[in-house]
Amino acid sequence: MKYAVLGTGMVGQTLATKLVSLGHEVWMGARSAGNEKAESWAEENGPNASHGTFQEAAAWADRVIFAVSGDSVLKVADLVTNEAVAGKIAIDVTNPLDTSQGMPPTLIPSLSNRTSAAEELQKRLPDAKVVKTLNTMNHKLMVDPSRVPGEHDVFVCGDDASAKEGVVAMLAEFGWSDPVDLGPLAAARGTEGLMPFWLRMWGAVGNAEFNYRIVRA
Repeated sequence: MKYAVLGTGMVGQTLATKLVSLGHEVWMGARSAGNEKAESWAEENGPNASHGTFQEAAAWADRVIFAVSGDSVLKVADLVTNEAVAGKIAIDVTNPLDTSQGMPPTLIPSLSNRTSAAEELQKRLPDAKVVKTLNTMNHKLMVDPSRVPGEHDVFVCGDDASAKEGVVAMLAEFGWSDPVDLGPLAAARGTEGLMPFWLRMWGAVGNAEFNYRIVRA
C-alpha cells in the first residue's frame, strides 16, 4: 500500500515510520518540497520512504493520513486539492486545538460542537472518503497499543463503510484487534471533544501512557 503522511511532527513521524516498518511505501508530505524534517526522515527510513509537498504526496498515494496540527488541517486540505484525493481514503488523526492563549488549549469553536475538524475536512475534500481515528491517544500508543497493559479502545467513524473497513485493517497492522465503530463521521464531534479532558488527565496521571476503555454491561 502507498501511504501519504501529511505532517512532519511527532505524530506524522511515528505513523510514517511504523508504516514503512510494515512494508508499505510512504511519502511524508510537507508545505515545501525541501522540508528538512521530511528529508531527514526519508533518508533514515530506506528505499520505501520518500518526501514531497502535501499535494505531491497525496496525489501519489493510495491512502492519505492527515497528521498536521488541527488548526491548520483545512489549509492543508486546500493545498492538497480535492482532485489529488478523489476516491481515496483520507485518515484524519487531528484535533482542532487552539494553543494561541497558552496551555491547556481549547477547542476551536468553528471546528467543534456543531461540527468537527473531520466533517469540515470532508467538506473541503468532497470526493475523498474521510475516516476519523487515533486522535484520542498519544502518538506512541497509536502504533503500539501494548504500551498500555490490558484491553483498551481505539475509535473509528466515517460515512463510507468500505473506507472504515480499510482503516480497521490498517489499525490491525498496528496491533488494534477490536476498534469501536462509532458510526458516521459526525461522531468525530465526540472523539475530538475528548481532547480537553485527555489533556487534563495527562496532567493528573503525570504522563501520556494511558488510554480509554469502554466497559460494557
